[in-house]
This record gives sequence, C-alpha cells and structure tokens, in this order.
Amino acid sequence: MKIECRSFGFKNGADAQSDFVFDVRCLPNPFYIENLKHNTGLDVDVREYVLGNEQAKEYLEKIKDMLLLVVSVKENFGVENLKISFGCTGGHHRSVTFAIEVGKFLSQKGHEVEYFHRDIDIED
Repeated sequence: MKIECRSFGFKNGADAQSDFVFDVRCLPNPFYIENLKHNTGLDVDVREYVLGNEQAKEYLEKIKDMLLLVVSVKENFGVENLKISFGCTGGHHRSVTFAIEVGKFLSQKGHEVEYFHRDIDIED
C-alpha cells in the first residue's frame, strides 16, 4: 500500500484530500518558542520539542496503533492508496512532526510512504 503522510494548517483550511485527519492543535506549539518559531517540523529541534511532551508521545502511540489496524483492514479490501493528514494551526510545526513520525513508523512496517506538507512554505 502506498501511504501519503500529509501536514496542513487549519488556519488555511482543512485538508479535504485525506482519508484520515488528526488534529494536533491540542499539543504545545513551538511557534511561541523564539528559537523554534521560524523552524519547521522538518528540523530536529522542533520535532524534539513537540515529542518531548508526554501527551504528544501518548497521542502519537495511539495514532500508530490505530493506523496499524486501519492499514491492515484497508489492505484486505484491496485499497492501494491511503492519505493520512495531521493539522495544527499554521501547518509548520506539530503537524509536520506527526506526519514525519507516522511516516517513518509506517515505512518501517514495510509500506511505501510519501510526504506532502501543504503549508510549510506559507508565512505566518
């Protein structure tokens, strides 16, 4: 199965292209940390900040568990493509972090993974 892990910012509209959308706005926002504000979830320091939060770690693990089941069920029905999106406020930090982490996880499980970060080049 080919899986696309996507990120977006809700302030620019929800991602209507996805099969599953997860809202990560409930997690601490690196935008308010001066040395992280202009970085993105593509940067290790942002991912470490986001995933340094215990609730973020737990949320990520629950998402991974659920997606293992979802992917298995979809594969059994012959689904060849799956789009999974993560949304935060601006689409630069938390959503990108989660898209990357889930993509790495699914890739390690043998799935072909691509990434699409819709809002990463949009200024705040």
